[in-house]
Amino acid sequence: MAQLTKIQQLNPDRVPVTIKARVISLWSSSRELVAREGRLEDETGIIPFTLWKSSGIKDLEKDRQYVFQRAGLGKRDGELRVQLDERSWAYPVNDETDVYRVMIKITQQEQAERKRLMKGARITKADRGRLRSSKFGIVIAAGFITWLLVMILVFTDLITEEKIRNFFQGRRALRQSEAARKAATISREGTVEEVLEGGIIRVKIGEDLWTIHYLGLDVPRLPATKGSRVDPLALQALNFNKYLARDKKVRLEFEEWLPPEDEEARAYVFDGEKMLNTALLERGLARLRKEAGKLSYAERLTRAEESARSARKGVWRKNALVK
Repeated sequence: MAQLTKIQQLNPDRVPVTIKARVISLWSSSRELVAREGRLEDETGIIPFTLWKSSGIKDLEKDRQYVFQRAGLGKRDGELRVQLDERSWAYPVNDETDVYRVMIKITQQEQAERKRLMKGARITKADRGRLRSSKFGIVIAAGFITWLLVMILVFTDLITEEKIRNFFQGRRALRQSEAARKAATISREGTVEEVLEGGIIRVKIGEDLWTIHYLGLDVPRLPATKGSRVDPLALQALNFNKYLARDKKVRLEFEEWLPPEDEEARAYVFDGEKMLNTALLERGLARLRKEAGKLSYAERLTRAEESARSARKGVWRKNALVK
């Protein structure tokens, strides 16, 4: 069954969380992207919270007790806060019976989500046999159609020896271009020890600890001094980056012309085949830097940014605050 976390046990490195707490104070916020702010209390302590306008939670009632599902955590002015964003939900509860029913519901939702994700990965032995047979038939049919088309083109003079030679020379040039791109990058593997900001992680490579900035990205930054105004997108980027990278074994690719120095570097960060740089861009939690056009993955990064811009996500949302 899903587990509740006490306020006293909340850890910003372990999100999202499910908590049961009472709203003891509630007020409207002057911040543009924030709907409400207030304080929550359980038997172990009190913590402030922020209800973002992007959240599915439309409103809360003072002195009402709730179970908050998928709550995030962040800091404002050095103080830990519960963040209720688009992934969060709130269930009002009156007694322990209500709490038990809600936790059963949350558990069922999480189990259903896991089953949905695993459904496509389960292929039986018979399925694999049918798949191989189907692929073999498709290959034979495609080969015959290709041969037939070539014969038609040859006998109608639409294809010549010179055109064939030019075609294969073009393919060779593409392969050489890809090989040059791979040669232009330097690859290392390591484990993420700490997520510092939305676009900065600390990675252990061998015996060394490296500070890695996501190459090509301009990510909203948290303020360097206490009391400065906090960009909400910087908190969202930080929490999303923790979700992406925390404790992961990652592959780092460095541009040859931008090598790592003094245990600090800019790099493409991969979790398997997934590039975390593009994941932040697709969420609208970063923009491309000016030098992105000359990067090896420029086209891939640009596509990710364009998808977020078209959907008006994050930094592309009207009046979004970006430092």
